[in-house]
Amino acid sequence: MNEGSSGGGGYDTPHDPNTDDLELSALQESGLTQTYDTAEREGLLQSPGELLDADVILIAHPENRRLGTRFRLSPGGRVDVGRSHAVEIPLPEVPSISRQHARLEYRGRWVTLRDLGSTNGTYVNGQLIQGPAVLRSGDRFQVAGVHFKFLHEQDPEHAYYETIYDLVTRDGLTEIYNKRKYEEEVRREFARARRHERPLALIMFDLDEFKGINDTHGHLCGDFVLKRVVGLARDLLRPEQIFARVGGDEFVILAPETDLAGGELLAEKLRERIEALEYTYCDVRVDVACSFGVAELSPEMEMPNDLYAAADAALMTSKRSGRNVVSLYRPPADA
Repeated sequence: MNEGSSGGGGYDTPHDPNTDDLELSALQESGLTQTYDTAEREGLLQSPGELLDADVILIAHPENRRLGTRFRLSPGGRVDVGRSHAVEIPLPEVPSISRQHARLEYRGRWVTLRDLGSTNGTYVNGQLIQGPAVLRSGDRFQVAGVHFKFLHEQDPEHAYYETIYDLVTRDGLTEIYNKRKYEEEVRREFARARRHERPLALIMFDLDEFKGINDTHGHLCGDFVLKRVVGLARDLLRPEQIFARVGGDEFVILAPETDLAGGELLAEKLRERIEALEYTYCDVRVDVACSFGVAELSPEMEMPNDLYAAADAALMTSKRSGRNVVSLYRPPADA
């Protein structure tokens, strides 16, 4: 990726504060935003204490989409904002944002924000930034019509956002992540895997004949089975693997740093354990099995949905093959 290229082509439009969804005047806060170089020269960059994770929270969007979405920035790391699917905060639905618009980056103990040569510019607390700007917890910044809030982990307001975020990204029945959280994580991991050329696998599975369990034994029995399967799967997964419920009895496991063979191994282990577990509800034994589809990120996949579609196609192969099996997605060129 070319760091200074906007990549906007004919899609970008000049910045017009009068047409933004959130008036710039509402973003003004006391004090001027310092550029990193000026603050360093004036001796203002005193140590803020221990290095902390920080969150970037989407608070305004031209179409009111993805409000409250949180993006994590850890010490030593960086995240880019833009319209490209290859950045950590992708906003492809907003045409006025450049493909690579702005970058947040830990520089020593401080987080800076700088524009990457975008057409519309980048604003902090309503002010156009000309160089790397030092962000303070509570600052707000804007790229085109999208607005974010920056918060350090120790900020009391961070705990409020953390609680609300957890409520809207958890499945109420199983308490694992929901589809919204999966979609956030897959965008981030897709961009990371693309940038660093690292493997990324997606496992999709559902319960075989789950409708029959509900129809025969009732929905409370169905809920019991779902929670048992989820509990078993959670015990197998590593902390960095994202486990989410994306439908009634449909689940995904997003596995960074995992290739197709690793995804197959994990899926097969989980399939065997689900099949072997005894499920007894109200003194009635229930037979439970799952079908699995596994896909790995490949060069022809341009968007996260391509990876999802590949895993779903592999899952359909398992269904057609008699269920209770693991199937792998192979790109057409390799078939």
